Amino acid sequence: MSEGATRSDAAAANDEELKGPSASEVRAALERILASRCFQQAGRASDFLHFVVEQTLAGAGPRLKGYTIGVEVFGRPADFDAQSDALVRVEAGRLRRRLVEYYAGEGSADPIKITLPRGTYAADYDYVCADEPALPVHALPSEEIVRSQQPWRYAALMLGALLVGAVGVIAWQQSSLHEAEHALAAAGQSRSTEWPRIVVVPFENLSADPGLDAFARSMTEEIMLRLDRLDLFVVASQARWYGPSEETSLDATASGGYVLTGSVRGTGTNARITARLIEAETGAQLWASAYDERLTLDRLPDLQERIAHEVVAITAPYGPIFEAELARARRSAEAPKLGDCNAAYHEYRRRVNPAGYSETLACLRAVSARQPDIAPVWANLAMLYVDEYASSFGRPGDEVLQSAREATEKALALNGNDFYANLALTRLQFFDGDSAFRESIDRTIALRPNNAQAFAQGGFLLVITGDAAHGLALTEESRGLPKSPLGFYHLTYAASHLREGRFSDALTSAVAVDGQNWIFAQAVLAAAAAHAGRLDISQSAARRIRELYPEFEADALGNFERWHFDAAFYDALVSGLRAAGLELNEPNAVRRGGD
Repeated sequence: MSEGATRSDAAAANDEELKGPSASEVRAALERILASRCFQQAGRASDFLHFVVEQTLAGAGPRLKGYTIGVEVFGRPADFDAQSDALVRVEAGRLRRRLVEYYAGEGSADPIKITLPRGTYAADYDYVCADEPALPVHALPSEEIVRSQQPWRYAALMLGALLVGAVGVIAWQQSSLHEAEHALAAAGQSRSTEWPRIVVVPFENLSADPGLDAFARSMTEEIMLRLDRLDLFVVASQARWYGPSEETSLDATASGGYVLTGSVRGTGTNARITARLIEAETGAQLWASAYDERLTLDRLPDLQERIAHEVVAITAPYGPIFEAELARARRSAEAPKLGDCNAAYHEYRRRVNPAGYSETLACLRAVSARQPDIAPVWANLAMLYVDEYASSFGRPGDEVLQSAREATEKALALNGNDFYANLALTRLQFFDGDSAFRESIDRTIALRPNNAQAFAQGGFLLVITGDAAHGLALTEESRGLPKSPLGFYHLTYAASHLREGRFSDALTSAVAVDGQNWIFAQAVLAAAAAHAGRLDISQSAARRIRELYPEFEADALGNFERWHFDAAFYDALVSGLRAAGLELNEPNAVRRGGD
């Protein structure tokens, strides 16, 4: 190659580089992102983005690894294992999502776009092409004209600027859906074997005023984003406002599962928001609710969040979808699927009885025989075995705990990031007396930071082992999340109050647990009531304990040793149970499973 050709190639390469944004332009774009509403309350995402952009500008982008980010950005120790700890991958997914929302909304006019492509931690940045199709932007009335109109209309119009993000969010959801489909296909399952599918039909503006269109869109988006965080397949049926493509229809019956839809009607300064859930196969309406609300700018964010929270609660255990799934599983003549076992497991936890346990165990064993390479099957078996160890029925404690160990090991070997496998591992380590259960609590939460069960279980275990401050903080976080297990929430507070000698508060929380078949809950209730001087309640709880577990008085102290209670909680619980009239004997040489 000639020297002239070499110089020509170098010049061409240099010209190509000059076409891209300069470092100062990228940093200015980064500052706009970090100052946006989308990132203001997202400390982790902001730190993550700032770090990878600066590293990429410095030329280190291609060498960025999960370990470096975990240590430098998230303060993980030097022995951090990015392969087994999903923290960085989870936060990367969150960051990508926030960037999509930012550029579809607040940053839609930014001249430079910063992204974090999948498969790398190096940031990418470039000028926004002028010939990219622009999202439709409608002229807004002047501030004076808008404010002179109905306040809810002004609020809806103001929301419109934020709701242009619909296209980006839907694209992200569809991408996640395709990834999930491929994962399940690789496991030899159809999507319907594990999670119910919900088709979300856009809320419709039934009023004559187009000002409510933006509010209907925002209501749909808020619900979809919340549903997407759960163990569901959320399918967005397309409408004209999702993008410039032609309107397409979705055959909900063919998709299976459920259809969620709703409407908005304006009446003066008020509106009625209606939501309904329909079973796609039968067309039966399973649930409906209406909300009559004042629409003013200051109330809109809280209003949308509150309604969306209540609507998404239909997916929680014992809600309409759970009941429909349980009924479907029980009337099906086909071999059980993992989703059927999940429904049976939640029903067993509601009733807490040996019959429900046996039904769930038989279901999971049948599925594991057909599909031994599916991590969630073994993870759920492990959860069930730990339940057996912590219950008043089943095999001797050491034997069933070994079954839990084996099932957990199989699940983690198949998928080290399986949420329920890590949830089971946390409980297994706790009952083994392994202090590593505390680190496992954090890891499990990192795997699903929007799952209330991880927070509730972790909070409970920490409180009864003496770390009340950390435990109650996790418990409070669980309260605001969908599918919040309120029984655990109240029981954790009852245990904390009992441990601290605040017996009236402990009694109030213990009553709120409402666990007639839950022996541990009845034990805390009996102890709290006895200490609080309510012998009527304590003696009633003691009778219920004897009904559920006739050997409780002989086995209780031996079982309590397996729970590794801290001394303050142990003393308050045992003295309260004795004050309730229960004669607790010294541990037998041979014990049953724990309470």
